[in-house]
Amino acid sequence: MTSTHSGDPDLNPGDEAAPGTPGTGEDVCPACQGKGTLANGNPCPECGGSGKITEGIGGG
Repeated sequence: MTSTHSGDPDLNPGDEAAPGTPGTGEDVCPACQGKGTLANGNPCPECGGSGKITEGIGGG
């Protein structure tokens, strides 16, 4: 998944938008399956260790 944000420090690489942005919702991070850590024990770089990402929902 490609992030669409432009360097906002409050966003993680896996986020498509800031939390609370209309048309978005919270989802389980696909990189760590919601664990917040990778198999090697390091924090997940996609979600910043939270296990959650913000992404666009439905519509169209």
